[in-house]
This record gives sequence, structure tokens and C-alpha cells, in this order.
Amino acid sequence: MSSELQFNVSQLLQEYVGATRQYTYENEQLDLGDGSRLRITEGDVKMTRTKNGVLVDAAMSGNVTLECVRCLSDFSQPVEFDFAEEYFATVHATTGAPLPEPEEPDVFKINGNHLLDLGDAAREYTLINLPIAPICRPDCRGLSLDGQNRNDNPAADDLDDQVIDERLAALKQLLKGA
Repeated sequence: MSSELQFNVSQLLQEYVGATRQYTYENEQLDLGDGSRLRITEGDVKMTRTKNGVLVDAAMSGNVTLECVRCLSDFSQPVEFDFAEEYFATVHATTGAPLPEPEEPDVFKINGNHLLDLGDAAREYTLINLPIAPICRPDCRGLSLDGQNRNDNPAADDLDDQVIDERLAALKQLLKGA
């Protein structure tokens, strides 16, 4: 899946090992594959020529819209991460001849047009850095028994006291006596 985070590294691939390039970007969007998007507010990338391709050192920060597990409301979750990954060249930069496949499985590759796409790595690191159980705020009160958001409707707590499962009514009476 290609992204908006593509860089043409053909010139860098023709330079000596150790040559570098710096890039900054902001206000980019990245599809996370599940319908949600990472809105990158800020990003810095340093690319260094290696023997086999390009080493990418990246730092990104942005926001992802998530659903709170307590109240089911959408909210903006900040996310920030750094990563370093080597991207392997697939064709020679000057001749266009195919290069041997890397020995390691599941590596990032530079395509035949010398485009390095940060999208897959950024997607993986974003998903790793998202909370497992996202909560809109630490004091989120969740949903009432009738499905109302307690954060928006404080009276929903009173309704929970009124709605009692008949099977638990005797237990409530015991708790009142304690």
C-alpha cells in the first residue's frame, strides 16, 4: 500500500556510503488500514546511505481518532514515536539491474523507481504505540445501563440506581442494611 510519505532516493543511492539527507514534513495523513488515519502534525527524517540501501531515522508525532472503550465516544489520541529501519535497494541506481533479494525476511524495500515509502513503517510503529484500551480521559465515567454517556448526562447515575435486575433486588436490600 503506497502512502503520501514517499521520497525519491535515486541521487542518494548514487552517493558514497555515509551520505545523508534530512527531510521535515507536517500535516500529512496516513491510512492505518482499518478506516482510521494518522494525522501527522510533525515529522523529521534523516536518511543515510548504506552498503545495501538507505538507513532511515525518523521521528513522528500526530493524532489518531479512536473510540473510548468506556463511553464509546470518538476522541483524538496523540501518538509520538521514533524508529530506525534499513530500506534495501531492489535495483542498481545507475544501471537499473535487479539486485539480489535481502537474506532477512520481511524487510523494507526501495521500489524499482527508487521511491522509499515510509508508510508501512510509520503504520506499524503507530499501531504499536496506540493504547490497547483507549480511554478519552482518565475520569471517563462510561455508559449508564440504558446506554447514555455518563460524561454528558450526570443524571444517568440516578437512572442506574432505579433500574435493578429483579434477581439482584434482594442483594440491594442486604447492602442497604450493611
